[in-house]
Amino acid sequence: MRYPPDQKAKARQAILQAGAQALRVNGFNGIGVDGLAAAAGVTSGAFYSNFPSKEALLGSVIEACLGQPFIDSTGSVAERRELLRHWIQDYISVYHRENPAEGCVMPTLSADVARASSAVRETYLLKMADLIRKISSVLGGAEADRERRAWSIVALMIGAIEIARALPDGDDAKRAIDHALETALSQIG
Repeated sequence: MRYPPDQKAKARQAILQAGAQALRVNGFNGIGVDGLAAAAGVTSGAFYSNFPSKEALLGSVIEACLGQPFIDSTGSVAERRELLRHWIQDYISVYHRENPAEGCVMPTLSADVARASSAVRETYLLKMADLIRKISSVLGGAEADRERRAWSIVALMIGAIEIARALPDGDDAKRAIDHALETALSQIG
């Protein structure tokens, strides 16, 4: 049976999307290749024909997802700053805490990346540097101060969601989110 010419690309994309979602929920060590393949609706053989290892998928997930969907728009600095505010408000939220499958890879996969190969860590570094550059570009003040504040914002974003997910449901988790959001927004100016 002949497959359409784009079949392999579609399968790879399906594995990448389903894998990103499964890794966000389960973490790197919480799901195996069989589970990742099943989540994508493919066989383990199809997984391995697209990714040589689970760690290769992790690297591709970081490449595709880290810093998304923050968009470095072409509008004015004021418009881009407002987009940054909205993105942070969506990020540091109860919704993000409660829906890791739909959220950012940074709170769930950063610890896994720290234990991964140097190639995955390098991908993480490049994507993180790009995110910091994008955030810095819309902040006011001296360049060194903008970079420091961008790193602070990202650390607050990741940490707030990680901590809030570790806390039991309720006021303490919401308070962690609310305080981190207030501090992150104050860094924008």
